Amino acid sequence: MPAGSWGRSRLRTALFFGLVIGVFSGGVTACRQAASPPGDRPPGPEAAATSAYRPKEDRPTIPAVEELIPRTRFAQIAKAVAPVVVHLKTVQELREESSWLHRKPNEAFFRRFIKGLLGLSKDPVMKQDGVGSGFIVHPAGYVLTNFHVVKHADEIRAVLSDEREMRAHVVGQDSRADLALLRLEGEGPFPAADLGDSDHLESGEWAMAAGSPLGLAQTFTVGVISATGRSHLGITSRENFIQTDASINYGNSGGPLLNINAEVVGINTAIMPTGHGIGFAIPINTAREFVETVLRDRPIQTVWLGMEAIIPMPGRTGRDGVVLQSVQWPSPAWRSGLRAADRIIRVDDTDVRDAAQLRRLIVEGGIGVERELTVERGGRIKEIRVRPEEWPARIFP
Repeated sequence: MPAGSWGRSRLRTALFFGLVIGVFSGGVTACRQAASPPGDRPPGPEAAATSAYRPKEDRPTIPAVEELIPRTRFAQIAKAVAPVVVHLKTVQELREESSWLHRKPNEAFFRRFIKGLLGLSKDPVMKQDGVGSGFIVHPAGYVLTNFHVVKHADEIRAVLSDEREMRAHVVGQDSRADLALLRLEGEGPFPAADLGDSDHLESGEWAMAAGSPLGLAQTFTVGVISATGRSHLGITSRENFIQTDASINYGNSGGPLLNINAEVVGINTAIMPTGHGIGFAIPINTAREFVETVLRDRPIQTVWLGMEAIIPMPGRTGRDGVVLQSVQWPSPAWRSGLRAADRIIRVDDTDVRDAAQLRRLIVEGGIGVERELTVERGGRIKEIRVRPEEWPARIFP
């Protein structure tokens, strides 16, 4: 993962994880007054008053907010979801040898001899605390969170909404997707979250983020879905993020992003520290595949084609497929003949609407399963057969 200053929402003592810097330019909206055509006279005061102050019954009717969403709806969501939200506390042990013992680092025997002579059987230990969030996805006590929350943890403790505290351990992880599945070491059964469908999210939908920002457990913030399919952020190796303006801070990582029906649609993962109201969440459908793989005790494999970035074609509708911005070399996509600027219209017999759907169609087939892509290149339509492979960790760690 590239180094930089993208902030992940996790609080640590004297240590923050950095991500790639994203440079965004702000838009400026200018208002201007249209000039009257030559010879036209501006409307008089009476005409202006008539147009500006129409009777209320003549105006379009907009339903009151209470008619669309009850005033207490978000309070109801918070109350319903609180039992599944988990506050995670981690401890990492850092062992440091005295600097004078490192003056000759290649002389291991000398260091062991001096330690024994001075009675230093163990290196000095420093403990580093961290906090994060998670949520229960199975009554047996399985908790979904971000990999970076528990990456270096030697001890994990989970605090539930009823203030019960218990140990937890990692049962599965995928560093490239930044996902981890924990198991609570307490007596169940536990309440489990309702998972929604992240494939059909639309910009402007209500969204609620839950978790422990800055260590403040059981915090809920409200916003909207700002965008979907965000990539090129340098956060993970595989990016298809939901963007939201629901407030996310350090410590929110791993917590649920909820829709208006109290269903989890994403996992709060990262923020843009130099901006405001710009947070990112992993789609729950991506996480669902990971959880099912771990619970079925299957090896975690990453389907790889080598199409580094897939973006919607500017100025086109969803029916027109998606465009490849670049293709990695060497990769299955490159060997099959795919190139940058190719427009993928169809996978087998399914029309491609967006990048998220294309990825899902490829992943669903699995490793080694040949897929037929209908591609437009230079105004001509051609069929290209591709066979996904497993992610080559030795080439792209």
